[in-house]
Amino acid sequence: MQKLIIGLVGEKLAGKDEAAKYLVKKYGASHIKFSHLLDEMLDILDMPKTRRNEIDLGLGLRDIFGNEVLYRALKKRTLESTHPMVVINGIRMDEQEKVIKELGAKMVYVTAPSELRYERYKHRREKIDDGKLSFEEFAKQDQQEETEKGIPELGKKAEFKIENLGTLEELYKEVDKIISHVK
Repeated sequence: MQKLIIGLVGEKLAGKDEAAKYLVKKYGASHIKFSHLLDEMLDILDMPKTRRNEIDLGLGLRDIFGNEVLYRALKKRTLESTHPMVVINGIRMDEQEKVIKELGAKMVYVTAPSELRYERYKHRREKIDDGKLSFEEFAKQDQQEETEKGIPELGKKAEFKIENLGTLEELYKEVDKIISHVK
């Protein structure tokens, strides 16, 4: 049986992590997140896990080892997974989309308006710098950071789209619809 691979693309705090957690819990998926690869390296380097450090490390690795260095690591982890389903979370660039498509992944674009995402940001404590930006600074990141500005265009390439405007239960129903369609 070939493993089902789901790729999640979306703006920060749109609901990708919640969708991934649900896929792990309900369907027994393995969860691979691009930022987890970077966080492992930051741990080894004894550096704080901040969004800025993740971005700088990722861009530095790309500059030195080529655009596909992190995607090769992701591909290796995906192929080594023994789970029947793998969810790849945090696709942000065309090269990432290319690699997950080579793996046969189905892409899902999870999106939400910036105001709603900012409300979620104010309460999240995943990274040490969460909750510290004003709304204007938060919205500015979507347009300026190399890792964020192309997400809406990348989302247009996805086979499925979830507008995450409601409750977690509503998000889960949308995820279930997609899984029933691709299984």
